[in-house]
Amino acid sequence: MKEKNRVVYLFIATLLLAMIPMMGQSTKTVVNKKIASQTVYEYFIEEGIDEPVIESVERFDEKGNLIELKELNNKGEVKTWEKYGYNEDGKMVEVKVLDVKGRVESTEKSIFKDGLRVEKQYFNNKDQLVKRKVYEYEYR
Repeated sequence: MKEKNRVVYLFIATLLLAMIPMMGQSTKTVVNKKIASQTVYEYFIEEGIDEPVIESVERFDEKGNLIELKELNNKGEVKTWEKYGYNEDGKMVEVKVLDVKGRVESTEKSIFKDGLRVEKQYFNNKDQLVKRKVYEYEYR
């Protein structure tokens, strides 16, 4: 049983290490460099588009937390638009999904207790609770 756990932990560690290059700027880098936003431009050379097209725009707060993400398609149309809120511990507690005009389509709120997520609530565009998840923990 212990050998199986080691294999699982090694797999997870390897997966996490492999994901590091895919992540955006670290919070520390954003704070140290005083980055307020990052825009990624994409060039569709094979498709004959010579001008850059904005792929995504990320905005950060003073603490380096990602507070807004807007992803666009190759025509410059919004694919994904989300805004994020954090608690005093720096944990993401709110995700708002917006439509192309910036109107709230849905909201997810996380409730933490003693550093652990204990509940996640899902709201529709009318701010009505439509679903919730409750997290329970077993301790040794």
